[in-house]
Amino acid sequence: MGTKANLFEIDDLFHSPQGNISRLAEMQVHLYRHEPALQDYFYALDLDVFGRPRDPNQERRRISKLKAWSVQAVGQASRFVRPRRIKTDVLYSPTLYFGRNSEVSLLKKTLFGLAEAGAEVLCLLPVHAPFRQELTAELEAAGYAKQVTFLDPAFPMNQVDARTRPSASRSRGHLAFAKAVEILEPHGLTPTRWALPDFERSAEYIEAWERLAPSIEFGAVVARCHWYDLSSPICRTGLERGGPVITFQQGVVDHTLDVPITASKFVAFGASSVSVLAEANRRFSDAVRSPKRPAEYIPAGSLFDVITKLPDQFSLQSLLLVDSHSVARDPWGTGKEAIALVDLAERVLKAKLPLKRLIIRPHPHWTSHDLSACLRLGREYRDVCELSHPVWPLEDDLGRATMVAGIASGVLTVASASGLPTIFLRTEGGFRIQDLECFAPEQTLLPDEAFRRISQLLTDHDAYAEARETAMRNAGNYYEKGANAVLNGAFFTSLLNVPMKAVEDDAR
Repeated sequence: MGTKANLFEIDDLFHSPQGNISRLAEMQVHLYRHEPALQDYFYALDLDVFGRPRDPNQERRRISKLKAWSVQAVGQASRFVRPRRIKTDVLYSPTLYFGRNSEVSLLKKTLFGLAEAGAEVLCLLPVHAPFRQELTAELEAAGYAKQVTFLDPAFPMNQVDARTRPSASRSRGHLAFAKAVEILEPHGLTPTRWALPDFERSAEYIEAWERLAPSIEFGAVVARCHWYDLSSPICRTGLERGGPVITFQQGVVDHTLDVPITASKFVAFGASSVSVLAEANRRFSDAVRSPKRPAEYIPAGSLFDVITKLPDQFSLQSLLLVDSHSVARDPWGTGKEAIALVDLAERVLKAKLPLKRLIIRPHPHWTSHDLSACLRLGREYRDVCELSHPVWPLEDDLGRATMVAGIASGVLTVASASGLPTIFLRTEGGFRIQDLECFAPEQTLLPDEAFRRISQLLTDHDAYAEARETAMRNAGNYYEKGANAVLNGAFFTSLLNVPMKAVEDDAR
């Protein structure tokens, strides 16, 4: 690990007491130096680095490269049987994760904005998407049905494809995993044996896209995020073909998975994220010794969380806590902050403060977190303390909060923009990311300062009113104009900058 400083210096951008962020950054650099297309597997590595314990005694199944190559060669034969050609203005690759209502909402806004801009859109949406029928009806009602075509990227193109693609995808994933191990092992960065299924999943999407790509002619690519399994190879194809490739910020910029940015236009929250992304992208290019790919950054505002300007809620006398859980492995290095947040909650509950309600909102991935300390507080202080649930609208919890406290969550940035005094809890030498530094120093507090601040904001209305103004001012530096992104036809018309109605024009 001694080569870290010579590869990709990131500690000032993403500081964690754990080494996992630096570990992933090193892995990315080594793989990209060897072959840029290995970027398609960065997400699989991210899941491995942050989702699994290291196993120094792991036994990895040996992969027969000759067998894998032979199976993949058979799969190449199906590519000579072409499906019908499709021409479209925009190829849209949304996220394939439908578990968050806010992400589904962003998908719909993007699709309607593209249609409003006059684009013919080919949307790569699985047939099993739970809202697909509803979305089709909404497009029909808005008069956009003829402009939007849905295509399931996993659906076989023909019988030969159906027979050969599964084994070819597995072989492709095996080969990529073997190559990653070969490249990373000398640097002590070997993936765990459990990463292979994630490599196989990524390979399924890469294989599906490479079989589809020759039959699809498009003017531009719009992708939710450039590093998702399906979108990664699509964005690279879009850049190779020379049209606009537009992607969106996935969330708070908290590690290096965002780089390199394989897009010509990147829609970000605001100036803070643009600064961090551009700097991280520059450093990555230096580390891999390649020219920096030019990208235009467009600050747009909040993309998926809804900012609602809330009134003065001092009289509610309530505190909302977010991300107050512990994680046994602590892969991000936020363990100290998580413990400090629960301790802060208990300290507030024990103090003689005019607190009417303390609401604890778990993380969306709460099933993999330890909520025992939060449940204990709920039992011991049941008259004041309650647990919310991440499936309930965030706006509902914000609407009944006087103030909010948490660690490094996008909920905190939304709360600030909504007009709620918000505390980003920090510990000495603990987790810190440059993307949220625009909220410092007024809102980034150590535990004792946070307790004093909460006590003041529950008792002093003037201080509360001032804190609201500070929160909104800082959020204006995080989200463009401190507001929601307006993803309408005019927005996408300016982004696309390509002639529309490609299908009709070609027919004439």
